[in-house]
Amino acid sequence: MTAFEHAGLKIGSHFQPVYSLAHRRSIGVEALLRAEQGQTALSPAEAFYTAVSPEQRHQLDLAVCRAHIQRYLQLQSDHPRWLFLNIDAASLSRPDRAMALVNHIRQAGLEPHQVVLEVLEHVLEVDEALIEGVNILKNNGFMIAIDDFGVGHSNLERVCQLEPSLVKFDRQLLRNAIVQPRSRALLSRLVRLMHEIGALVVVEGIETERDVLVAMDSGCDLIQGFFIAKPAEAPDADELITPRLDERWDELMAHALLKRKLTRRQIELARQCFVQSAISLMQSTPFDLAAKPMLSLPDVIRCFLLDSEGRQIGRNLNSRQSASSTDPRYSPLADTTGAVWSRRSYFQHAVDQPGVLYMSEPYLSMTDPRSCVTMSMAIEIDENLHVLCADLLVPQHDTL
Repeated sequence: MTAFEHAGLKIGSHFQPVYSLAHRRSIGVEALLRAEQGQTALSPAEAFYTAVSPEQRHQLDLAVCRAHIQRYLQLQSDHPRWLFLNIDAASLSRPDRAMALVNHIRQAGLEPHQVVLEVLEHVLEVDEALIEGVNILKNNGFMIAIDDFGVGHSNLERVCQLEPSLVKFDRQLLRNAIVQPRSRALLSRLVRLMHEIGALVVVEGIETERDVLVAMDSGCDLIQGFFIAKPAEAPDADELITPRLDERWDELMAHALLKRKLTRRQIELARQCFVQSAISLMQSTPFDLAAKPMLSLPDVIRCFLLDSEGRQIGRNLNSRQSASSTDPRYSPLADTTGAVWSRRSYFQHAVDQPGVLYMSEPYLSMTDPRSCVTMSMAIEIDENLHVLCADLLVPQHDTL
């Protein structure tokens, strides 16, 4: 490939595919700097340490972008795809530098819509100048990606201020999700949160088959890492990448199908028992007797009854399994007599549609530190509206 030099540095380029799970193909490649000073290889960070002032870093940025683009244009692709370019914060800190970057990329041979500009989330100090620089790039048609989200002191407010098109999750988020069930749930929630603010999610650091499965399970959009393809002057084509990932996708779907079958069976049994308890209550059966069918199920934590204003009538009726596993640290929250649950979705949906069984989304119980879903139904007892509720345990994520 063509040789490039700048301020005593030899500038090399390797490219790593960014792969779309939905499209089953690479939708872009990230350009990665390979630099040498004399006969010494430098990491990207070391190469930029050689540029002392912000202006020197900006000029190095421009030179690296030009080298990457000219080599990228030599790569073959059957589909349109993005070139991901890492940009130093110095190139965003002043409007004139941001505009110089725009012009430089165009002159090198790419239009802005073909380029995703990556900025490291943890080194950004968001101020008016930076936001102005980012907006100049956006207004000229570039997509912005926040890189390494989740490392160090990540800041959701900072991400929201910059309104990126993509957020790349640092590999440590994935590593944590591999070994910690709660971190795996957090990974999925972070993906949903980024979707809510309008950003696609790239999970980086995919190195093993298990990494692929956990990333797929998180609901992310794009993946990147050595398992997909190693960085190279000419990276692996999709003909090599896709068959490997299809095997993992089939495995995940088989696992998900089995889990859904088990879950459907458990939920259907819980529904039947819940309706049985509701009918008994409407026939004036005492609550503790009416709730027995529900409390006999292994996944039911507790049953409780609310009045028409959402205020709890009496204590929770806990299942035998729940009573034996009570955590004494949460004893101040155990007695919920008179608690008001009117703001909960399970109460609001029930009173909006009396007689219709509702199941909430999973949430953290206020009574003990477990994730649960609540089944609820508004019924009449002695001509007064009540809401019958039952909490079901949400199983922890198992190991894929």
